[in-house]
Amino acid sequence: MIHFDLLKIENKIKKLEEETMKDGFWNDQKKSSNILQEIKILKGKFNKYNNIKSNLENLIDLNDLLLIEIDEDMTNQLIKNTEELSSNLEKFEIETLLSGKYDRNNAILTFHPGAGGT
Repeated sequence: MIHFDLLKIENKIKKLEEETMKDGFWNDQKKSSNILQEIKILKGKFNKYNNIKSNLENLIDLNDLLLIEIDEDMTNQLIKNTEELSSNLEKFEIETLLSGKYDRNNAILTFHPGAGGT
């Protein structure tokens, strides 16, 4: 599975989109559905990365402005946006690590409290 190689993700998206243009693509509903699902997932990952990158660049610009002139409102905005970016980056990291064959499936967990070791 592709984890975080953007070039591979882009190439895979292009390859899959080319697959959708072939004659008879829609004849096999299960295969076409799987391909469209994979395109959606890869595009989502690619877009999330680009949003994080854009937000980081905006934070760097805001920080540069604050180095020139200190402004309390801008400082508060920088702190707030940095916390949001950190949270989004952490979620993206977990999504990237959980990108195996079955990782997008749901799971049911059951906890049974009791005496330790039993």
